[in-house]
Amino acid sequence: MTSLSDFSFIDFRIVKLNFATNNQFNNQGQTKVRTEFKIRHESNNDRLKVFLTIKFNEKTAPFSVNLEGIGMFELNRNITGYELESLCNNHCSMVMFPYMREVVADISRRAGFPPLHIPQIDFAQVFNQQTGEAGVYTLH
Repeated sequence: MTSLSDFSFIDFRIVKLNFATNNQFNNQGQTKVRTEFKIRHESNNDRLKVFLTIKFNEKTAPFSVNLEGIGMFELNRNITGYELESLCNNHCSMVMFPYMREVVADISRRAGFPPLHIPQIDFAQVFNQQTGEAGVYTLH
């Protein structure tokens, strides 16, 4: 079982940000946005790169966002297979999410909308409950 002492956070960077306003948006009450998360990783001995993508593109939303961030981690022991997947999906995502959440709120505010604050996410629950395309998860 992986614990927080098994890895160290080194750095976080934004590697892609696409933002577009929806000129067809009609503000007819509260909008529900389906948020899609995708995670993948690359490991090299004691280094781990985790790519987390947050995307939503609803025709009923005022804008669309496609944001990818990369988290760099150092592994403090040899981790492979399912244990590495679990580390990336649960722990690394949890470390990276506040940075991603801040970018979404800031870009939406700078575009003239109220800041979009994506709710806190229990990544362990999301990743353990959903199946489908490998590494892609959806919140409604």
